[in-house]
Amino acid sequence: MGNSCSCSHTTVTQIHVVKTQPVSEPCQTAGAGSSKQPRVPVETHPVSERHDEADRKGAELGLKAKTWDQITGGIQALLDGRERDSELDLCCQSGASSRGAAKQSEDKVLNSARYQEVLSELQTGELWKDPDFPPAPASLTYEEVPPPAIQWLRASQLHPAACFMDDGVSKGDIIQGELGDCWFWASVATILHSRRLIEKVIPPGQTISEREIYTGLFRFRFWQFGSWVEVLVDDFLPTRNGRLIYARSAVGNEFWPSLLEKAFAKLHGSYQAIEGGWTLDALTDLTGGVGEMYRIRDFTDRQDQLYSHLATASRKKAFIACGTSRQSEPEQSGREDGLVAGHAYSITAVKKLTTPRGRVPLVRILNPWGCGQSMEWTGDWSDDSPLWDEIPLWTRESFGFTKKEDGEFWMKFDDFCERFANVTVLTLGPDFDCDGSTDAGSLLEVKGRWVSGVNAGGCRNNLAMYTSNPQHPITVLETATVPHGQGTAEDEGCSVLVCLLQNFNRGNRRLEPRMNPIGMQVYKSGDPKTPLTSALLVRQREVSDSGPYVAQRSVNLHCQLSAGSYTIIPSTFNPDAPGDYMLRIFTESPVQLHQGHHLSACPL
Repeated sequence: MGNSCSCSHTTVTQIHVVKTQPVSEPCQTAGAGSSKQPRVPVETHPVSERHDEADRKGAELGLKAKTWDQITGGIQALLDGRERDSELDLCCQSGASSRGAAKQSEDKVLNSARYQEVLSELQTGELWKDPDFPPAPASLTYEEVPPPAIQWLRASQLHPAACFMDDGVSKGDIIQGELGDCWFWASVATILHSRRLIEKVIPPGQTISEREIYTGLFRFRFWQFGSWVEVLVDDFLPTRNGRLIYARSAVGNEFWPSLLEKAFAKLHGSYQAIEGGWTLDALTDLTGGVGEMYRIRDFTDRQDQLYSHLATASRKKAFIACGTSRQSEPEQSGREDGLVAGHAYSITAVKKLTTPRGRVPLVRILNPWGCGQSMEWTGDWSDDSPLWDEIPLWTRESFGFTKKEDGEFWMKFDDFCERFANVTVLTLGPDFDCDGSTDAGSLLEVKGRWVSGVNAGGCRNNLAMYTSNPQHPITVLETATVPHGQGTAEDEGCSVLVCLLQNFNRGNRRLEPRMNPIGMQVYKSGDPKTPLTSALLVRQREVSDSGPYVAQRSVNLHCQLSAGSYTIIPSTFNPDAPGDYMLRIFTESPVQLHQGHHLSACPL
């Protein structure tokens, strides 16, 4: 798009919610006053969470694809454990003036008019066939050779009494199928206690019934790069020998899981494009929220701190998921203890249990594969653990223990930390103090683009090129103060959370594109109209840093800023790495966003 001097998109949204930082990694900062900058660290992108039915059929695991009794059992237990309507509502907490603006922003859905247009174009009795995602090999895979023996059938052809949803999402049994998209289904499980979110993703009133007007047209919504996007699909589904090969419901005539997965596949170009991913990304797509992914190995010496954070987040209805490492030791890989390597799970409770030996920190975990003892943890505090025999029946019931082959199980937190690699916590808005609840504040959204040879300057390893990156000046107008004795007051600062997202196209993975390692820094600045230069940054240390550059879709930066002017510089690790990005700047106090520098337009 060239070197434009205007930002293509700036949105300011006020959020007013009840008041309440993940334990952040140490920032890598340059030394102040040094002419030689330290090398900027970069982390390789870890293996994504992926496990499919083909893997489960392997002799090594010896497992069969089993139903997820937890959108009837396990998910029902998740729902029973949390108040379904108790999630924080960004609108109802606000004042009258801001409620309308927040609601208008929340309800804006791209492509929403297309649904009515398609309906109006259909003739009476005509079933819609999606021209953009046809029942063809290109919809299955970006490889030249598609899966063999595939026949596409409509839902009405697969069952004479086909229905879209049987008594709500909490009653269907899900089978993941052959596709390695556990990261997506674990995230769906995590949000199921929020009826408002489920109805946002799956608009109500959709049916497959002879008693209703059946058009073969269905719609779903996902949050993408700052907006909710409505995706339309028909009900042609891939089958082999008359059976669905991907996600399906154990209730044979229910099809919302199959159609939801198809919509997510269409969003990314093909079914194969959604194999392997991170629950953080899927949770963001399903909520539009703000998440943090923690590496458990970073808390080896402070597991109590991590547990306290997760317990508070669970109490405050945050969305929590976790994943095991693909490279596990043989004795910890899931062949013996019931856990599966490289797999995504949902965390449904974090509580301490009073036992004759004292209080024991436990976590309750849900496997999105399905029911069956082989799908659950088999160690201490598992369903069959004799440790539960020491606990009175009424205590077990009130605590939430049930002995079912439903994919849900309890673990001691020590065992959890030994066997899981990461945990993700997501809230619907900013969580400045990392306690698992959305805080009050303001939101600024800015979209931009790194253009090779123009403003894709890379990291600070080359300061001359680094300062050519997009620069976004802000001014913190006011901050909180606290008494500091003898009539003086100390500036407490303004809590700031900056989320940097890159627009990654999963459908292009056939060409082996990699996510760019990304990061950002915040610098104190003078005149917001003047860009920062390399001569200045040689002598000036950044105020805050997002840490090592990581090849993830999003990275976060937490900091406290006193009143004054600052500049945010987002960048890729390598120079001349093109891409679109978005900044979401959450602040506790009012902040002014100024005209940026070195900007190139990004499509809305």
